[in-house]
Amino acid sequence: MPNLATHKKVYEMLGYNAVVCEEIDKLIDVEPPLFREIFSESTGEKRLWKNFGFRKVEFPLMYRYVLKNFGLEGIKCLVTHYVLDYIESLLYKGFDINMIKDEVKALISSYIEECNVHKEDDFAEVNNILLQVFKDLLNRFDDIAQAVKSSSSLDTSPIELIVNASTDLISIELHSALIAKGYKGKSGFTVSSSIFNEYMRIYNKVRRLLKQTLNEALRNRIIVDPQGLLESINNIKKQTAETRTIGDVIQAVKEEGIKNYDFYKLLEMIKHCVEEAIKSSSFSSL
Repeated sequence: MPNLATHKKVYEMLGYNAVVCEEIDKLIDVEPPLFREIFSESTGEKRLWKNFGFRKVEFPLMYRYVLKNFGLEGIKCLVTHYVLDYIESLLYKGFDINMIKDEVKALISSYIEECNVHKEDDFAEVNNILLQVFKDLLNRFDDIAQAVKSSSSLDTSPIELIVNASTDLISIELHSALIAKGYKGKSGFTVSSSIFNEYMRIYNKVRRLLKQTLNEALRNRIIVDPQGLLESINNIKKQTAETRTIGDVIQAVKEEGIKNYDFYKLLEMIKHCVEEAIKSSSFSSL
């Protein structure tokens, strides 16, 4: 996540109350609310997990708490904090500035949508408040993204960016392989929840193998244009940003593989890495 100095710089850039924002930063990253402060049925002094509220389903709970204790200025800082963390994670995946804007818009829209389910007075002004925050962010978005990028200590080498940008492609290939072995979940393009831990172990091994394979591919000029490859990956995300159905993604992947040979080679590498990772797993004999 961006350091606190970067958060403060952005708050000041937007004209937000730095003292209130510092309290919100602490609430998210250091000392989250107690369970009983959010959930009336809870007791004791146990605290919620850090970054509580970022997920769509959690946001209304954190919104209500912050509005009650810190007012409108607290909500501005809360949403901005989540956005800054999100921007860094998207930069880590190689997203360009326009894609990041779209994703931030989608994030804030999801918060509004979830809050609108609630009919309490606390949420009466949520649409206006969050849309104003988004407007504030858009007015300085390039400067904000640059501030996050400059402060980041993340590895942004071509190999790291390509692997991080390929998370969806890895997931699709791994899901396909496991479903073919009979580990289909209860609905849609999912795998059984009973194999989640093993799935994650395989997934992380695929990432490690893909890094090694990409390093060799770049060194041996099997892949000649890493930036073009990254653009192809992001182009798929742009095409499927609205519908996000697995059919749309698969179709976009096929079409991009025809247009960009480097992308086609990446798909082959991912498939090979998935096969290798599964060989060393408990699913290898199936």
